[in-house]
Amino acid sequence: MPIWWFRDFVNERGENVIHTWLNSAEVSHAKAKINARIATLQGFPFFPEQYFSSYQGWDGLYELRIGFGGVQFRPFGFYGPGRRQFTLLVGGIEKGGKVPRSLLTTAHQRRVIASLNPTRFTCEHDFS
Repeated sequence: MPIWWFRDFVNERGENVIHTWLNSAEVSHAKAKINARIATLQGFPFFPEQYFSSYQGWDGLYELRIGFGGVQFRPFGFYGPGRRQFTLLVGGIEKGGKVPRSLLTTAHQRRVIASLNPTRFTCEHDFS
C-alpha cells in the first residue's frame, strides 16, 4: 500500500495535463522511467533528495529529478491538496541547469487553482 498518492492537474477542459505531457513526442520515450520514479516515491515516507527537491525562489513548488537518455525531466508539483498527496502540475525539461520561467509560473498558477478546487482540478495520477 502506498504511503503517498500522486495526483495530476486537470485543466478547465478536463484534460489531464501530466498524462498529455508524458505522451508527447518529446517525453514519451521516457514515460516508463518517469512513471517508475513516481511509483517508487509512493513508498517512501520522505522523498529522497537525489530524486526530489524544493525549487528555490518558488515557495511550495517542488521538482522531481529524473534523468533519462541524457535529458533531465522535471515534473513540478506541490504537497496536497489532501493529506499524503502530491500533485503534479506541469512537466518540463531542464536545459543548462535551468527550466523556463514560464514553466514555473504555470506551476504556481496551477497550484493556486488546484488548492482552491481539488475535486475539479486534480485526479489520481494516470500511469497508463
